[in-house]
Amino acid sequence: MGSIFQPDLTAHALSKLAGDDWRVLIPYLERNMLDVLYFHDDFLGDEMRGSGVAPGIYETVTGSDGAFVLLADKINGEAELSASVGTGADTEHCGVSLPELHFKGDQNCTVAVRLSIDDITTVKVEVGFTDAVGDAGAVDALDTPTARADDAAVWVRDTADAGNATGWQAFGVSNTGLATKIEPTGFTAANGTFETLMVALDHGDARFYHFDADGVLDYSSPVMTAACRGTIALVPWVFVQLRTGTIDRNLNIDFISAWQRRT
Repeated sequence: MGSIFQPDLTAHALSKLAGDDWRVLIPYLERNMLDVLYFHDDFLGDEMRGSGVAPGIYETVTGSDGAFVLLADKINGEAELSASVGTGADTEHCGVSLPELHFKGDQNCTVAVRLSIDDITTVKVEVGFTDAVGDAGAVDALDTPTARADDAAVWVRDTADAGNATGWQAFGVSNTGLATKIEPTGFTAANGTFETLMVALDHGDARFYHFDADGVLDYSSPVMTAACRGTIALVPWVFVQLRTGTIDRNLNIDFISAWQRRT
């Protein structure tokens, strides 16, 4: 690292300073480095970031009348992603992403989202990276499984999966080829309970992390190889979809964070 007058604020310099004993901290510390792109939104205030009109800086995709809006007077700030405004029909959905594909696995991109589901029945939720902003889900179905995206690495919870209707599953697709799903045990979603889901890419491989309501890491996946192509431009992604109508399902999002090395 440079002197206080000539600081070397880079992730590469941090790794040299930290050494092997501190390597576990590097993904968190490097978000303050100049050679790391870092995006974070806590959804504070009464206007959506980027514009006073929702969805602001974000891009949404919906079948009919899904919405992404700020919620008033929420401690820590929250936004709400709704599959429909009020009750919706079968497969009604809403996805939210940054509007452009700025991220790549070759630059070790990572996304973390803290959210809660108001009702965990008859719903599909996705969190992670995908290759398009306009798909009706990166994942079509978990039980088959099938994908809509050509390249994606996402946490998915799909109550239509007869083999695992209640658990989060790690899903990857690389150039339309499906990776082997990872189906962890030991934690489950609950109505209105916050949890944090994180997906970290290392070129074409991925790891998936889960943090409980208190922010304590309670799951770290093995490496999913060939999760998605490291050379493909990706976007951070959150998605909710109704599995049967007529119902109403909403995600409350506390924050979205995404970061990657610039080179």
